[in-house]
Amino acid sequence: MKIKKTTSLRLSAALLVCSMMLHAVNAEGQETLRDAAAGTQASLASPASEKVLDTLDENDSEDVFLDEFMNYQMKLLKNWKLRVFTSGTWRYDSNVFLRNTNVESDTMYSVSPGFQYSYGDEQAKLQVLADYNAQFNFYDKYSQQDSLNHFLRLSLSYRMKKTSIKLSGLFHQVTGGDLDVGGQASRVQFSPQLQVMYEVSEKVRVGLNGQLQRTHYDALISSTTYRFGVFADYSFSPRFRLGLQFNEMLQEVDRTGNQSGQDYLGRLEYEASKKLSLTGSGGVHVLHTTSAGDATLPLGTLGFKYAASPKTTLYANLYARAQNSPSLGGQYFQSEGMQMGIQQQLGSKVTIGADFGYDFSAYHSYVAGVSSTRKDNVRFARPWIKYALQRHLSLEVFYQHTTNDSTGVGSQPFARDLVGAGITGSW
Repeated sequence: MKIKKTTSLRLSAALLVCSMMLHAVNAEGQETLRDAAAGTQASLASPASEKVLDTLDENDSEDVFLDEFMNYQMKLLKNWKLRVFTSGTWRYDSNVFLRNTNVESDTMYSVSPGFQYSYGDEQAKLQVLADYNAQFNFYDKYSQQDSLNHFLRLSLSYRMKKTSIKLSGLFHQVTGGDLDVGGQASRVQFSPQLQVMYEVSEKVRVGLNGQLQRTHYDALISSTTYRFGVFADYSFSPRFRLGLQFNEMLQEVDRTGNQSGQDYLGRLEYEASKKLSLTGSGGVHVLHTTSAGDATLPLGTLGFKYAASPKTTLYANLYARAQNSPSLGGQYFQSEGMQMGIQQQLGSKVTIGADFGYDFSAYHSYVAGVSSTRKDNVRFARPWIKYALQRHLSLEVFYQHTTNDSTGVGSQPFARDLVGAGITGSW
């Protein structure tokens, strides 16, 4: 009985580890590929998994494992959780300014404190999630590039019997590599979103949503985009939903004027099993430019998650979207790409993984008479390994290679290697 009990508890703990890993993959997957390729968040702190237990010697009693497991179970009973963490990171950058010629390398040191806070869960009436990182960066040779970056993600959900309200958003204040600019750039991204959803019946739900996307660049071209939409979903089963969505879009771009457009999207939520899920939306965006006529562009995201085993997870995120160019006046770029990764836990202390991405971006004009010939082909690969030194302390080592085969007017081709190591403590 004692052996069976221990085996059951170990299996439960492994499944909890898998759940956290899947959440971490999903969060990483939400980072835009062009930011990931530029290495913006490559050396951010990430807390050690509180589910990772120290390896037990054969002479250790079963009571040690049971005590650790029960302590974790007691934490789950709380309505709220707070984790604070900080890391110190060393990073070598082979191409600080993302250049094709006159390439300059440097070493960067970072200190990154942060916290994760949650209140309630997906079944609670009120749920609050907050995730924040500050990042103090210090360069060895190019001290003028020293910076303080902020990364904040918030979500607040309020659920009633048939109506739910969700307010979410992110705030990023970053100085770092930018693929469009082809070098270091300071920018602020602010993106709040409000969604109101009503359950008409057990199978049908309808909703309204609104979103603001503000991207501000120092001394470059900033833009603000507003989206207002309606949607309806039909549940074919508890695990399978399809729906339709329509958005009206208004965009304000510095030095260019205003654009408008409409989104026509299909929606998908499919949880094939506890191991496999697909979520996203896809369709077309009809853009009405200042003077260059109309354009019909693909638009959407599709997220794929698969827990191949209690210790192995995979993710993939496909996307298509248009973004304003901060460096080329009167132009925007249409991007299509994919980011994917795999994560494998080895024993109780070691986790290895790799992230890969590809992005193709073609530039177009808002304004008649402005030539747009630039095309970017961006690829990156980032293998990494994390070792839990103890329950609250982890060491991570990573390598990232990025290339941008950029051509046309205003192109910014480059190749870049990042090598880094960091130690993170979390409580």
